[in-house]
Formats: sequence, C-alpha cells, structure tokens
Amino acid sequence: MDAYDELLIRLKDIDLVSQIGGLLGWDQEVLMPPKAAALRAEQLSWISKTGHEKLTNPRIGELLEQLEQRDDLNQVQMGNLRLTRDSYRKATKLPTAFVAEMAMHKSKSQISWAEARSKNDFSIFRDDLVKMVEMSRKKADYLGYEGVRYDALLDLYESGLTVSKVDPLFAGLRENVAPLVKKVIENGKKPDMSWVHENTWSKEGQEGLSQSISEAIGFDFQAGRRDASTHPFCGGPNPDDVRWTTRYDETDPFGSLYGSMHETGHGLYEQGRPRNLDFQPAGSANGLGVHESQSRLWENQIGRSKEFCEWSLPLWKKYFPKQMEGVSAENLWRSVNFVEPSLIRVEADEATYNLHIMIRYEIEKKLIAGEIEVDDLPDAWDNMYQEFLGISAPNRTLGVLQDIHWSFGAFGYFPTYTLGNLYSAQLLNAAKKELPNHDQLIKNGNFTPLLEWMRKNVHSRGSIIEPSALIEEATGSPPSPDDFVKYLQDKMQYLYELTS
Repeated sequence: MDAYDELLIRLKDIDLVSQIGGLLGWDQEVLMPPKAAALRAEQLSWISKTGHEKLTNPRIGELLEQLEQRDDLNQVQMGNLRLTRDSYRKATKLPTAFVAEMAMHKSKSQISWAEARSKNDFSIFRDDLVKMVEMSRKKADYLGYEGVRYDALLDLYESGLTVSKVDPLFAGLRENVAPLVKKVIENGKKPDMSWVHENTWSKEGQEGLSQSISEAIGFDFQAGRRDASTHPFCGGPNPDDVRWTTRYDETDPFGSLYGSMHETGHGLYEQGRPRNLDFQPAGSANGLGVHESQSRLWENQIGRSKEFCEWSLPLWKKYFPKQMEGVSAENLWRSVNFVEPSLIRVEADEATYNLHIMIRYEIEKKLIAGEIEVDDLPDAWDNMYQEFLGISAPNRTLGVLQDIHWSFGAFGYFPTYTLGNLYSAQLLNAAKKELPNHDQLIKNGNFTPLLEWMRKNVHSRGSIIEPSALIEEATGSPPSPDDFVKYLQDKMQYLYELTS
C-alpha cells in the first residue's frame, strides 16, 4: 500500500474517534441527565486516550518521514502532511495518561462551572479550576515554547500565534477603538430602547425568529439542528451533522437572535467544508480565527447592518406583533447597534467587544505565568472591568463565571475572537468588490451570493494552507486590523453623528 494511502486510513480512524467524542460532548451540554456526569467523564476520557494513542502510534511518524522526502505531492497532500506533522509533534509530547486525566477533569470541571454559575458561587468551581490551571500549565510545559509559557497554548488555537504578536494587536485596538467608545459615550446620543425593555419576549417567539433567520441565511437543517444550552456553541462531527445552540432571555430578544446568527455562521462554515476531504486534516476548518470570522460576519457586519434590519423587520413583526407595533427598521437598526459598556461578552456591542477579549487575554497571560492564582481571579476580573469599561459585576455569575472556556482548559482561545473580527471585515470588503450590489442583496434577503463567495474563498479551502495565507489568498492582502477599524469608525460616526 502506498504510504500516503496508509496515512489517510489512519487519519480517518483518528478523525472518527474525534467525531464520536464531539457528539458525546454536545450531548453533555444539551441533553445528558445530571446523574450521567461521572459515566460521561469516563467515556470522554477513554475517547481522548484512544485518539491520542492512535495519533502517537510510531507508524504515523514513519509514514511522515517517508512522505516528507517526496517531491511529487500536490497542495492538498502537502497540507495534510503539514497538519499531521504538527498534530503528531504536539501529541507525542503529551503523555497518554495526562491526556486521559485532562479529558476526565474537563467533564467534571464543566459541570461544577455550570452549577457555580447557576448558584452564583465561585467556591463551587474553585478547586476544579485550580486543577485545570495546573494541568494547562503542565500541558504548555510538555508542548514547549520559545517565548513565554502562554505561547504554547495560543498556538493550539491559531497556528503560530504568540504573545509577541497579540500584544501589539490589542495595543492598536486600544489606541483606535477605546477613544471611539469614549466619544460615543460622551456624545450622549442614545437610541430609544424602551420598546425593548418595556416588553416581554416569549421564548417561543425567539425560537421562531432565530430559526427563520438561520434558514434564510442558508443553514441546512436537514444536516443540522438548533438547541438550547447554558453557553451557546456550535459542534457536530461533519458537514452532514452540524449542531448549534443558543439561549433565551424573555427580557432581551437580541441575545438569542445574535447568538443564533453567530452560531449559524460557524455552522455554515462547517456545512461548507470540502466533502472530498472528509476525515482529512486539510478538510477541516482553518483555525479558530478564521472560524470566528464567519460567525462574526453574519452576527455583526450582516446582522447589525441597516439593510438586514430592513429585511428582517417583517419577521420580527410576525413573531412579536404586539411588541413591534410602531417600531421601524430605523428603530431596530439603532437599537441593535446600541453602544454601552456592558458586563456580558457574548451580548456586547461591536465597539466594546474586543475590550472584553482583551481583559480575558491579560488575565490568562498572568494566570498561566503564575503571576496571579485562581483565588485572585474574581477581584482581578472586577478590577479590569472597572479599568477598561468603567463597570463592575454585581455578582460572580455576571463576572468571572460567565464564560465556559476555562472550565475545559481553553486558555489561549479568547484572542481568536478578536482575530475573527479583524478577518471578517477584511473578507467582507473583498467580497463586496466582487458583489457591487451587496447592500441591495442583503436588503432583499438574498444572502446566497455572499454565502457562495465565502464557500468558494474560505469554506471549500479547508485547512489546505495556513490561516494567514488563506486570508491573503481570499482578500489579496495579509491579515490587518485596518478594515475593521475603518468599518467601526464609519459605522459609529454615522450612527452617533460623531465628528472625526
């Protein structure tokens, strides 16, 4: 058997193990009965151990060495080799027992986080988080790093990402975006939000609105589903089975809708992956920064545009006829773009969102470096919110317990959200050059041309090339914050009548 064909067979087994683990994880968040928690931890631990053993099999290393000597491989084959080598290098540095232990602890930690969040009691989660931080530090040490320990974790979510690259990025956003937010707040102009706050928004209506808009954008519900969970997410094993969740609050219809549009964006990416590369690394989504570009694109740059609000207003009135009496598309547009420092990241406006990410990034850096410990986290969180946003959480649920990420050890994940914001603006600008009637298409509810552009230039390209190369290939320029900053400045100046 050809070495490349043998490698693909082995990679398919590894991917199938991962897919099964993903389904178990989805079930844990959405449907699993509480008493099954201990058993699920055992199951997920076994899945992680089995996948790790298959990936670290010495035969994988032998095949890679053989294939890396060849000069007749095409772009897809070279992509598979690059990705497999990276995964193999990282996996062989992690002891199988450590991988199994961490998987078991993830399951336990997520459950204690959910309980702590619901009861507003950080102490319930405290011990599990201490262990997760210790394991994450150990994981970084196993993987190795040249700069700081946190670099090893950043690289897991966006290849090549380091503190030295992220620090200037956030510094640049602080210099451009923080003054913009200050201008908006000092400006004093606020949209009329009374129609939102003085009404009750039924869960049933929110479900109908979210479903209708997700379908209209292009999500295929014959190959996916929508559910509710404590923290919205998108998962599923392959393009024929993509699952996303949202959550509902009857005092606020925007959280569920824009959470749904965010996860729909992730789902569209998953459903658009190249089917001829099923079970191959090159057929997977290209890093979390690119993935977030798709979710933020549909959630914000499309979903919060004036044209989208004009198109979606009849749907709002269909599901909430009494609440929407007298509400115009202009009212809706201004309300969904209301800029104000707030506590909840997933519900933050576009202008302040990256400040939420920056706070988490700065805390994670110090936590992984050992400059602060878990017991310092609640106060560190509140202090940074006061410093950067001028607000403090009244309780832990709205503060340090709001995100699920730390419960499963996803340190290094948060910066990819900001990368996604930057990539999304750059991609949309490139798409508009080929779709000169883009705004009218959105106003008419015709999302197909934009989705097809993303399918061609992003989704179908999988992970064949590295994330930064994909952005440059799709847009003609290397990744840059310039398009995002200009987009935000133009939008805020128009909405809030700011002088430049």
